[in-house]
Amino acid sequence: MKNLSFLCSLLLSFSLFAGWDQPEVLCPEEILPQGFSCPDFSEVKDVFADYPKELSSQDIWVWKNERSKDLKLCRYKEALRRESKSPGTLSSIQKQIAWMIVEGGKDTEVKLEAIMSASKKYSMPPQILLGALTQESLLANLGISPDGGNYSCGISQLNIQEWCEGLSQLSSSDRLKLHWPAIDCRSLPSTIISPFYEIAQKNLGSRPPYMIDRKDFAGISYDMVAPALKGTIDTKQTIYQAVNSFLQNCQNPAYAIPIKAHALNKLFTNFVPAQLRWQNRYPKDESFKKVCRHKYESPYYPLHTGWLLAVASYNAGPRQVQLVEHYFGVKENQFPHLQPTDLIEALYWGGKVKEANKKVYYVGQNGRLLSQPFYKSCVVQRHVARVIEHVTRPGKILARSLEQTPCSPKVIPEDRLNSSGKRHL
Repeated sequence: MKNLSFLCSLLLSFSLFAGWDQPEVLCPEEILPQGFSCPDFSEVKDVFADYPKELSSQDIWVWKNERSKDLKLCRYKEALRRESKSPGTLSSIQKQIAWMIVEGGKDTEVKLEAIMSASKKYSMPPQILLGALTQESLLANLGISPDGGNYSCGISQLNIQEWCEGLSQLSSSDRLKLHWPAIDCRSLPSTIISPFYEIAQKNLGSRPPYMIDRKDFAGISYDMVAPALKGTIDTKQTIYQAVNSFLQNCQNPAYAIPIKAHALNKLFTNFVPAQLRWQNRYPKDESFKKVCRHKYESPYYPLHTGWLLAVASYNAGPRQVQLVEHYFGVKENQFPHLQPTDLIEALYWGGKVKEANKKVYYVGQNGRLLSQPFYKSCVVQRHVARVIEHVTRPGKILARSLEQTPCSPKVIPEDRLNSSGKRHL
């Protein structure tokens, strides 16, 4: 049985909004900082909580509710200023988060244009794409991060194979502008970045690794990495050209955002069951009613369960679909009507946990026994919940992450151990 706090959390999630067809979400332009001039936070005691004395209660309300993303950006700018003046004010993780948030506040119009264009192309709710991007990178145009050998890059945190597959949607002339060669994407495993990254790290100097930038890769010649590449000389030179193009362009949100949307659409189309894709859609002549700068053009609800399942599959693999099927006892693809909170519930509670190896076991549609670490289940449901939180109006709660203690690869909560891993319908 699930514990009482879990049930209360679900009931609260359902009670605080009118419905998933018109949820309390922000407009796309409100999810990005809008460029308002910052109040002077230099004299406040707690930069993350206090307000300047000159702000009236009405001013504070406006900043908290209508300029919430700018407020966050302003606070972190001040935090970085104080850290620069008095090193040690922030912890290392606080400095990294602050830097990412400030970086995320740059190029907002470029990002917004790319988000709206990609959302329209794939009929994707822009809130889904923006929430996923925020969860990946806090909207910062990050450089390369090792990410367990995945070597992710940019606002979308794409690896080189995802980048290669996404570039297929571009015209040959556009690929030529990027100096992208004709190449089989299968010849570009994400680990191919490793020798380039090792050299670039030496160019960082005193900067922390998360600040690595395209300029740190600029001086890497073919001869410097050729011994680590495989194949004939021609093959190795083609791979070098592709990697170099990726490293010089993956931080550009104008390219990275459409490629992220392409990857999510591929998962949505190929792995999300048709029944889930067709749920939570607007009837003809109806749409999301909130008036935003850009007209809402998706036929799907802003927090569409199927699109959120695509985000979960991007984060933790397409088997998440089978985990959800197992949890709800789906037979012959006959899904019940699922809302986003149902998805979070299934990702967390789906499958029976074995304490000995900390794995979740569940049965796929073909009767095959599948498994994954419980830690993955915990993290992916948290990922989906945070995607929703990033786009929810300040002061509103639409969904919550369900772990009672922080997700851990070593500890399984007792109530999770006792769960059957299926919803009792």
